[in-house]
Amino acid sequence: MAETDHLCKHCGSGGFWSAIGRGFRSILRPSRREDRLSYIPVDEIQDNPHQPREYVVEGPHASLKASIEKYGVIVPVIVNRDHGRYVLIAGQRRLMAARDLGMKMIPAIVRTLSPREMMQVATLENLHRESLNPIDLVLMLDRLRLRCPGVSETDLAHTMGLKPEEVARGRSLLKLPIPVQEALRAGMVTESQAEIVADIEDPNVQLEVVEMAYNAGPDMADEDLRGVVDRINRKEPSFITTDGSPHFHAAHCPYAVMIPDDRRLKFYTKREAGRRGKVACMQCL
Repeated sequence: MAETDHLCKHCGSGGFWSAIGRGFRSILRPSRREDRLSYIPVDEIQDNPHQPREYVVEGPHASLKASIEKYGVIVPVIVNRDHGRYVLIAGQRRLMAARDLGMKMIPAIVRTLSPREMMQVATLENLHRESLNPIDLVLMLDRLRLRCPGVSETDLAHTMGLKPEEVARGRSLLKLPIPVQEALRAGMVTESQAEIVADIEDPNVQLEVVEMAYNAGPDMADEDLRGVVDRINRKEPSFITTDGSPHFHAAHCPYAVMIPDDRRLKFYTKREAGRRGKVACMQCL
């Protein structure tokens, strides 16, 4: 019996820890056939159907492509040989870069694995390299749990070196609207920006604000983005002042209630007030 079969036989039982350890060791050192290093045609490698990473961020990909163009593929990809065809197990970004550069051959470690082993190797390879975003991390755990339904999420996360707060964070992000989730997974916005944009109800407007934040890059602070979203949602400005005053005030400040509506300059963020040369009122901030 293969060790991976033994792993699933013990899912949810007292033998889980030793079983999953044996299962992962069998993946890293397959016993059925020795690994071999070969140069294989790039166009003969099929994509991995169990790839945990669904998005490749453009910045790191461009950097990797430039490195491969100059030095070649230094770290081989890992492929599975099944009935004369090659299926990628690990090395999605390297394979993409090789395809983009028009390379004909690529170094590869050739293995013979089951579909379950392929999924586990791809998962471990991604965990050991560039971090998965929190949403893909949770979706990956869900796929693994389907294979062994008796294993708790906590045990599986612990086995793979994940902290409970990382998993909880990913679960909370799954509550975001789908367009915002997809923008986060694609690296267009940060987690904090995604949560701010999620306050907008219209999905089309969400995407417009995502594009605005992405194009602005580091120049758009979270506070600036919050001001944009508050305007869209027509919320009351957080701070007010007047033309002649050097100060700006929070809405609850006793001085704020003394400013007539027709003299109020309204600001959604402290940064906006600061750009007008205003300083915070020490009474309210």
